Amino acid sequence: MPIPIFDTVLNGIKIVGSIVGTRKDLQEALQFAAEGKVKTIIEVQPLEKINEVFDRMLKGEINGRVVLTLENK
Repeated sequence: MPIPIFDTVLNGIKIVGSIVGTRKDLQEALQFAAEGKVKTIIEVQPLEKINEVFDRMLKGEINGRVVLTLENK
């Protein structure tokens, strides 16, 4: 895939890639997701708990992802 170096550098574009796995591996992974075999772990917390969330994150106590919301629950 040709990449215009000048435009990429001037516009601060970052290109990230991976050479791990094959197209078949990708196809199998997407098939697992389509079959519902992939489960995301999401915890929702109010923005007011951001300091607690960061403390837990630094201690490695978060399993999955934490989504901070602007509304109070």
